Amino acid sequence: VMNKGENFSIERIDPAAARNDQLEDVTVVWCAANDCGQTVIVGWYEHATVYRHYQLSTVTAIYGIERSFFTRAKAEDCYLLPNNARTFAIGRASQDGRGRGFGQQNYWFAESPYGQKELIPTVASYLETQKNLRINHIAADFADNYITAAPLTNSEKELSDKYWDDGEYLKFLPFAYRIFHNTHSLDSAYDVAKTLSYLHQYDSSISWYQRIIEMEGENWFSLSSLPYLYQQIMEYEKSTEIAIKLLSFQEASSPDVKHELYSVIADNCFYSNKIEDAIDWLNKIIAESANVGLVQHAKSVKQDLQSLL
Repeated sequence: VMNKGENFSIERIDPAAARNDQLEDVTVVWCAANDCGQTVIVGWYEHATVYRHYQLSTVTAIYGIERSFFTRAKAEDCYLLPNNARTFAIGRASQDGRGRGFGQQNYWFAESPYGQKELIPTVASYLETQKNLRINHIAADFADNYITAAPLTNSEKELSDKYWDDGEYLKFLPFAYRIFHNTHSLDSAYDVAKTLSYLHQYDSSISWYQRIIEMEGENWFSLSSLPYLYQQIMEYEKSTEIAIKLLSFQEASSPDVKHELYSVIADNCFYSNKIEDAIDWLNKIIAESANVGLVQHAKSVKQDLQSLL
């Protein structure tokens, strides 16, 4: 959730957390606007950790974006409601009065007498009654259940060949599995591996890339996604091992590719608390790269890391 400032005032949830950087066992209720312009409850986290400062998750070139967050919870403690169950409206202070809903920020602590005595108890009771409606039971949907699947029909093949938007990968995955089990081709194996990575199923994606390696050996295409995938599951040494191996390939003779791999390794060293090693890899970028922006960024990061030593 966006925050106008750099910090999140967790002591407004619990005054005892005034000197803490995080607060455990918090229920975080997520709201969004519906088609009628109301702000409604769409889901919630239970037993969540709320952080005072932005937390940065691993940056990955698979998506090309940095992801930061203030709240975190286990998947089994997260609930997403279907559209037709998103009926509990939360007020807006501009319409309902001060202390009776969201203000200008994208979050609200409900600290007012109305929030504490009326709204929070009502919301807590509501959440208990809605748990069985959760729609984020999708782990089974990622599974490969198509070992004896029939070949795609003509209409299914036509559908599978269309361009798929980011939000549609889960719909494409069954097609990818079925195509593979009927062709056992490298292209179809790659489709499965890439689709699983787009769906954030990193362990499963890695296992498919390992299958691809068994089929065609180690080459640039079978290895080049793995450093990023291993980063996502925090196996930083494995990520570095493969990144270093990729540096020996012809494709890594391109400065952009080589310095991207240097960056991956530097990140892994940082995440593993090997600060001096991370600085060494940044120094390689600074010494070798002709990309002025990249060098400036590497110098800035190096300065930040040196302050940690």
